[in-house]
Amino acid sequence: MTTAQLTEKGAIWFDRITEGIKQYADVKLVMDEKKALSHFKCLKKEYGAENAFADFYYFRLDFDSREMVEELLDEEEIDYLRLIAPAQEEVQEDIIFPLSDKLLRIIVKLNDAEMLFSTIYFVQSDTAGRPRTSWWGNYEKEYICFRDR
Repeated sequence: MTTAQLTEKGAIWFDRITEGIKQYADVKLVMDEKKALSHFKCLKKEYGAENAFADFYYFRLDFDSREMVEELLDEEEIDYLRLIAPAQEEVQEDIIFPLSDKLLRIIVKLNDAEMLFSTIYFVQSDTAGRPRTSWWGNYEKEYICFRDR
């Protein structure tokens, strides 16, 4: 999925964090890997799996950077990444994935290690009654949540 398709679904998306700070209300939460995993699993359940996405730029990394990331992952996680790998021509596009539990585990692990940051998107759900949010992974185990003002 591209960012254009993601925004068509109603997600909050912007290219630079400074844009987000200007346009949206934001709050910072500090969460270690375990807490972040629990938090995002709960949100995914509330919003519905069909309303949860993540950008994941591992596939744009050069070979050496991928190897560094893979040192933090177990074999099952590496196999999963091979399974979801986009076609080479799609790597040039923005890479947005449905937020599976396996991808979520990888994302929070890599964010916790400050190895690769991702953004998690929840689009507004009629059933959840919750506003759309985007969660930027950041340094020092921070997640910055952006929502409409």
